[in-house]
Order: sequence, then structure tokens, then C-alpha cells
Amino acid sequence: MISTYPILRSYRQNLSVATVFWGTCLTLVMVEATLGSNIVIGSLFSLSIPLLVVVLTWVNKGIVFDRAPRTVGSVLVLGLSVLAVSTAIILVGLLAAANLKTLLIGA
Repeated sequence: MISTYPILRSYRQNLSVATVFWGTCLTLVMVEATLGSNIVIGSLFSLSIPLLVVVLTWVNKGIVFDRAPRTVGSVLVLGLSVLAVSTAIILVGLLAAANLKTLLIGA
């Protein structure tokens, strides 16, 4: 029988990471709308996506390291899951940030 606990735990952890990423994006948008665009805010936006991928890889590392014989397939599943989750998180985050910026600036 397959336990759903690891899947639920992974879902909750990914959702927690997503919430922090979205909050960071919205905070950066508010700071940018208040202070104007500058190199520091642009750099933070640029660093947020690689940092998101690193954190998601760390959160989902159990896909590889919970397996007794580590296989290439488990590494591929880890990569694909990080790719899929990060793509969804970034898409929602960018849409929310763009909408917030439009509301704040009124462009």
C-alpha cells in the first residue's frame, strides 16, 4: 500500500515555499512602486528565482534520498517536480506582482 503522507508533506512544504516567494515578490513590487526602479530591487528580483529553485530542490530532496537504491529515475523525477512546481509558482507570482503594480501605479 502506498502512503499518501510523503505526498501531503511535499505539497504542504511546496505551498509554504510558494507563499514566501509570493510574499517576497509582492513586497518587492510595493517597494519598487514606492521608491522607483533601481539596481538593488532588480537584483533581488533576479536572485529570487534561483533561490526559489534551490529551496524547492532542498524541500523535495526526499524524492532521491528516501530511496534505498538511488536511481537516475528518482533524480529525473526530482528535476521534473522542481521544474513543474517552480514554473507554477513563478507564473502565479509574476501575475500577482504585475496586477499589484498596475493597481499601485495605475498604468
